Amino acid sequence: MSLLWRDRMQVFLGADQVNLVGMTRGIKPVQRFRQSDICVQANDPKPWKASLQCLELMLGQVDDGFRRSARLHVALSNHFVRYGVIAPQPSLSNPEELMAYADFQMREIYGERVDDWVLSLSTWDPCGGALCAAIAHDLQSELESLARRCGTWLAGIEPYLAAALDHWAKQLTGRQVWFVLVEPGRFCLVSLQDSIWRGVRNQRIVENLQEELLSALEQESVISGVNQPTGQVYVFAPEYSGQWPERDSRWQFVRLPDHARSAPAHFPWVKGTSNLNDRQDHA
Repeated sequence: MSLLWRDRMQVFLGADQVNLVGMTRGIKPVQRFRQSDICVQANDPKPWKASLQCLELMLGQVDDGFRRSARLHVALSNHFVRYGVIAPQPSLSNPEELMAYADFQMREIYGERVDDWVLSLSTWDPCGGALCAAIAHDLQSELESLARRCGTWLAGIEPYLAAALDHWAKQLTGRQVWFVLVEPGRFCLVSLQDSIWRGVRNQRIVENLQEELLSALEQESVISGVNQPTGQVYVFAPEYSGQWPERDSRWQFVRLPDHARSAPAHFPWVKGTSNLNDRQDHA
């Protein structure tokens, strides 16, 4: 049976919330249900534990027939993911060499912690490089075990940042692309120049999102060698209720979603008075 004709359950697994959306099979899937729940984090060395417990309870409430026939797709909060840019390397000739190269470059950034991680890459371009994402081995294995207990099939695990970049890829135009994804307590900043991956940051918000983001943009522009007097920054920040400047001395912020494409149903959505700087970071 074609994957187009599989029911789907799409999950956003966050540090303090879990969203679950059921989509019926077909060329034009129809949303069957949408749930969201708040997770209370315990003092656990595995910060995703409470989120997985919340997800298991939510899956238990789904109609048994739908749950068993559906494929489970999980988008992981950036609290649970670490990133690195894998530089262009035209000499790489096969997937084994590519993963060895990615492993080497991630170790240059994170050291021996990589031993406990599972690495994945975006579509590789020898002349453009790639984005590498890493999650804990334990998180992947616990998601697989949860799916088995719930009688469903885990079809894919994807970082929230990668899912958002893929979804809005056609809107991210220009020689220089800046993209920012904001969650409570954390933001990710990605830069590409002439389709070449230049930088990625997965940064904790300490006090003030706007000040820390502007500082990160300036630092990344220096590292990347960008000399443009102004820059357009695409921002997806559904849980942030603060005001963005229309334009400061250098950066123009473009809010997503826009009229061209709405956000996926399982992504975090605006909840009224949620204030990003007042939320606790759990990563």
